[in-house]
Amino acid sequence: MALLPRYSHGKQHISAVSVPLNATPLFTGYAKVADFIATDKELAVYRRFDRTAARILLQLQSEILSLQTALDVIDRDDASDQDEKRQLAAATISEELPLHLQSTRDTERKRIYTELRKTVKEYYDLLTAQSQVLRLPSPATRVKNVVHAYLNHEKCLQGLGKRAFFDDPSDFVALRPAKGEDRLSQFLRDHCNWMFEKKRDPSRQPWDGVRYGPESRIAKAVGFISVVVAAILLIGAIMSLYFITNPGWRLGLVAFWTSLFSLAVSILSTARRAEIFGAGAAYAAVSPVPIQSSSIITHTVA
Repeated sequence: MALLPRYSHGKQHISAVSVPLNATPLFTGYAKVADFIATDKELAVYRRFDRTAARILLQLQSEILSLQTALDVIDRDDASDQDEKRQLAAATISEELPLHLQSTRDTERKRIYTELRKTVKEYYDLLTAQSQVLRLPSPATRVKNVVHAYLNHEKCLQGLGKRAFFDDPSDFVALRPAKGEDRLSQFLRDHCNWMFEKKRDPSRQPWDGVRYGPESRIAKAVGFISVVVAAILLIGAIMSLYFITNPGWRLGLVAFWTSLFSLAVSILSTARRAEIFGAGAAYAAVSPVPIQSSSIITHTVA
């Protein structure tokens, strides 16, 4: 389901909502916001807390370094001690060392080991989680605008609950962004959303400040436009090269149609730069072929 805002350029059109008597009872506060987020997967937008996560990681790595330094001091003391008992203690884990050979140094080493295991595990877990979170995409501006408009209109969160969504607009992740993130799909969602609107179910979607439309409708529209544009680019290039015989003009037309094709690929798809270069080179190589073939046939017949 695509999330389609019912407003543009900051102008919101929000009317009162009438809910049927048999509809699910409306909640307030966090429960109401949770119900709104549940109406569309694209609304699953939450804070990333980059600064807080970085601070915790910095604190943990400092704690690990402190414990490691303390352990190194004990190891150096054992290495410089000429007592055979201390040499044995340094080469044996505390569980294997007889009680009469253990000292306060061994007890301290065991304590540091225990702290290190716990702290390093916590550090690695947070590193892994942070790496996964940083790979999550940021939500589209369209989605953030919808969330902000809802919170401002419904006023169901106050204090820190509301601040979490307004403090830092760049510190958000989208758990399930829209599937089609090419420029054409984004344009259709932002400016032509009325074409894809699905009738709202007031029992599930009580707020009428947003339109809901199936992703399949946008995907079909993008697919249709892509086919039409591809046909125009291919037929247009062939026809123009067929009727223009001047070599200089033909070279200019090849450059023009190739540039237009590369621009269309960048707009209609999520292709990377290398893929756009490859597609443009293939198009430039293929588009003059029908003209060359027809010229060869004409000369042969003549």
